[in-house]
Amino acid sequence: MLLVVDDQPAIRQLLSEALESEGHAVVVASNGYEAINITRQQKPELILLDLKMPGLGGLETLREIHKYSPDIPVILITAYGELSDLGEAERLGVRRLIIKPFDLNEVRSLVRSVLSAVAV
Repeated sequence: MLLVVDDQPAIRQLLSEALESEGHAVVVASNGYEAINITRQQKPELILLDLKMPGLGGLETLREIHKYSPDIPVILITAYGELSDLGEAERLGVRRLIIKPFDLNEVRSLVRSVLSAVAV
């Protein structure tokens, strides 16, 4: 199961449909609190996580998830071209960064790449 976390409904739907078309089971969350609850109940194989969300942002969400599930790989999604705290993001499980707007074929390929690297 993959977890897609983004505060924008259109992004959640777009990513969910693209990943489901690849045969993945996908669960969506609209904010960090939902993502934490879902992750506590079901351990996703991979999290696609928006960096900037109202309330609990991506890195704050990741810090909380990392406390009890430090081994879940994460692809961070952002509309911002640079991430000032990339070191912490990598320590918290961020494997790759996707910049919005993104190409769905690249997202699919990136997800396959991260999942195959984790399986090794």
